[in-house]
Parts: sequence; structure tokens; C-alpha cells
Amino acid sequence: MSPEYRTTSLLGPLARDRFKKAGMVASLALVLATSVVSPAAASARAVSDHATATSRSGGDNCKDESKPDKTKSTVPYGEDGKDKCKGATGATGATGATGATGDTGATGGTGATGDTGATGGTGATGDTGATGGTGATGDTGATGGTGATGGTGATGGTGATGATGPCSDIDAQQDSNNFELRATEAAGIVYAGVHDLRGSDPRNFLWTDLSGNDDYPNGGEDPNGFPIGTPCGVSINGQNQGQGQSGAIKIDTVTTTGQVWETTCVVNVGNDPIDLTCDQPWVELNLQPEAGAVNGGRDITPIP
Repeated sequence: MSPEYRTTSLLGPLARDRFKKAGMVASLALVLATSVVSPAAASARAVSDHATATSRSGGDNCKDESKPDKTKSTVPYGEDGKDKCKGATGATGATGATGATGDTGATGGTGATGDTGATGGTGATGDTGATGGTGATGDTGATGGTGATGGTGATGGTGATGATGPCSDIDAQQDSNNFELRATEAAGIVYAGVHDLRGSDPRNFLWTDLSGNDDYPNGGEDPNGFPIGTPCGVSINGQNQGQGQSGAIKIDTVTTTGQVWETTCVVNVGNDPIDLTCDQPWVELNLQPEAGAVNGGRDITPIP
């Protein structure tokens, strides 16, 4: 470009230099912010941009405006309205290699554990509430009605018949002023007694055991095969002796089977004291009492 068509930049040399520096800083900041290249590549790009800007700002066809030129045109642009001093755009510099990622810094040490805070004091215990008064006793409930009487239980069975207890009996006879007679039975044994009434001195009763006499009724069977049983009752009959003369008396017993047996004794009035002689055997009376009999009874005569 000829000197006469060179347009003069509106910016002075100092302003243009600041503008170019600002451009480089802006380019570097943009690359770092977008993380497209590493800091090294951004630095290289900035140098390339600076070289390109320098090329665009100067050239063989433009004079250095730092020196006054009295012959330069006062028209800053050419006839076509373009800046005649603007040089061609330089080629874009190669992108710098991405720098290696730096090592991760060491992890900082764990800070010291803070002191444990002081334990709060225990709150004061509240006062115990007063005990409530005892409630009034409730009224006594009404007495319930009497329940119905239960039914009478069944009658128990009749118990077994107990063993026959020992029999005891006594009889008396007196028809003389000289003596009196007794007959008694106890525990199956028949006794005959006499009491001498003569004299002023009291005399004792004299007894004779009649169980030793022959044919004493003491169990077994009679000649007709009826059970005899044992003595269970007694009676005595003394004949009228007149002036207390000697005579025979009869003693009878009834057994547990209902049979009647008899023996006789003699009163010895001539003895002192008066006593008895009882040596006769026992005899089963004939007829024997029998249910339903009228002036009759059971015949004990042996059946031929």
C-alpha cells in the first residue's frame, strides 16, 4: 500500500498496545473458563494471538504512526471506505498440548476432638403429693334369699344284722317266812339261788350254776333236727311248802331259738343255812311253742 493511501488509526500507539494486551488477557480467560485447553496451551495461544495482532497492526505498506508524516493524507480511509492500512489476517496458531493433571494434594489431618461439655446438674425432685383420704365404706348389700331345699337322698341299704348280744334275765319266788328263791340267766348260764331268812343275823344268797347239769341247752339240734340255741331267759316256780317244809322247785329257760327247757332243784330247809340240791338233767318241754298254735304246739317226739 502506498503511503498516501494509508489511513491513520484513531488510536495512538499507547492505546493500541493496551487494546492488544486486553485482547490477549480476554482470550486466555475464555480458554481457562471453558476448560478447553490447559494453562500451557492458553499461554501459547496468547503468544500466537499477540503475533497475529502485531502482524495485523504493522506491515510494509503502513508507516509507523509514532513518527509524524507531513505528507500523509488527512483522509483515514480509501475511496472504497476500507482501511488501507489493515494487513491480511494471519493463520491461526496450532493448539497447544493439554498439560498433565497435577497430583491430588494430601488429605489434611483430622482435627482434634473438642472437649466434652460439662454434664448438666440433676434437677431437684418434686415434692410427693399428699395421699388421698380413704373413701367411705359402701352400704352392705341385701341378704340373698334362701335357696331351695335339695331333694331327700335315697335311703341307704339296711345294714347287716349284728351278732346277738348276751341275754340276761331274773325271776323271784317266796311263799315261806324261812327262805326266798331266785333264778337268773346271764351270758348263757342259768343260776338257782336261795336266801335263808331265819335268825337275827343277815345271811347271804347262795347260788348254784345249772349249766353243768346233763342235757343243758347250749346249741346243737334236738332229736327232730331243730336248732336248740342257748339260754336267753329264766323263770322259777316254788311249790307251797306249808310251814317251810322241804320241797321241789322248777327252773325254766327259753333259748335263742324259742325252745323251752326245764330242770328241778330241792330246797334243804333242815340245813343251816338253807341250801339247794340241783342234780337233775335238763328236759325239752313237749309241746314247744309254735307260731299260730291254739292250745297246742310243736311236738318234739322223735319221728320214727
